[in-house]
Amino acid sequence: MKNVVALVNLHNSPECGLLTEKRPLASTTVLGRYAFIDFALSNLTNSGIDDIGIMIKNHSRSIIKHMRSDNTYLKNSKTGYLNYMINEEGIHNPFYNTDLNNIAQNDYFLYEPDCKYVLIVPVGIVYKVNYAEIIREHIKSGKLFSVVYSKVENAGKDFFGLNKITVNALGNVQKIDQVDPKDKEALIGLKTYVCNSSALKGAFPKLKNISNVFTLDDLMLYIQKYGDIDIHAIEFKGDVYYVNTLNKYYDISMKFKNNLKNKETAKIFTEDWKIFTRTHDTRPVYYGEKSNVKDSVVANGCTINGTVKNSILARNVTVEEGAVVEDSIIFSDSVVKAGVHLKGVVADKLTKFISKKEVISNKDEHIYIPQGETI
Repeated sequence: MKNVVALVNLHNSPECGLLTEKRPLASTTVLGRYAFIDFALSNLTNSGIDDIGIMIKNHSRSIIKHMRSDNTYLKNSKTGYLNYMINEEGIHNPFYNTDLNNIAQNDYFLYEPDCKYVLIVPVGIVYKVNYAEIIREHIKSGKLFSVVYSKVENAGKDFFGLNKITVNALGNVQKIDQVDPKDKEALIGLKTYVCNSSALKGAFPKLKNISNVFTLDDLMLYIQKYGDIDIHAIEFKGDVYYVNTLNKYYDISMKFKNNLKNKETAKIFTEDWKIFTRTHDTRPVYYGEKSNVKDSVVANGCTINGTVKNSILARNVTVEEGAVVEDSIIFSDSVVKAGVHLKGVVADKLTKFISKKEVISNKDEHIYIPQGETI
């Protein structure tokens, strides 16, 4: 899509405790094959947008390791580009490591003659959307800024931590508030914005007199309260998933697992909307004679001689004969020895279950095993 630069914003990605201690959510594994950033990038690719910047807040090594060759996500690698954007000043002073400061430090694209619109998308909010339609509606509105929102139920339970908006009769944002834990039905802002590049560029000199630590969300709130321009509201109608805790990560992963079998369960994986990711040259799964695998996703390179039920196994996981893995997510290169029973466990990569014969969570809180642990 011409005249559009897309920015994948990792600054506003939620922290999920120990799960994201050594990596951002963007490079955290999903279904043993994908990473969360793949969903954002695939939306852009499928929408025909391949001028992309990835706004990295921290853990850049993990992001770059996952991405490797950016050609995976570009429909035309000769005309498109994918750049990593890092706020180097913010690394030395994390207080200033905001998404707006990242853009300011890497604002070269705003001065390109072909950049008329800037699309900024999240990673922690997963949904399948054609951004070309969003861009067209923004242009049609004639506004300088647009925000994408979705009407949801159980807002306080499933989307706490995000903003809710009020939309007036003209289709513009009338009010922005934080979601309250007691909220039920609400219009949730999806941290997805479309800006005219000239308007975004013009905002930076003004911000120096307001705040040097504003985020993009702060900017929109300021414009809505004190600005003399309207923010257009664009509704997205479809399934939306917000990952901000370990339990949410587990629940959403299991929904996506079920989606691979039933296309109506969670409409993320569909035949008309490919999810792109980096591929690995790994051997097929080895299933032993006594293996028993049901309702599970098992990635290439695994060796299964035991029982696996309702679980997700990433690459090169070994489940020995007599071991049982139930309702669990096991990251790559992990080993479950004979006689061990796992249930409700999220085990990071390179973990080994050897001595403790039962690792079973309660119904409300899943057990997380950090990377490289021996249990």
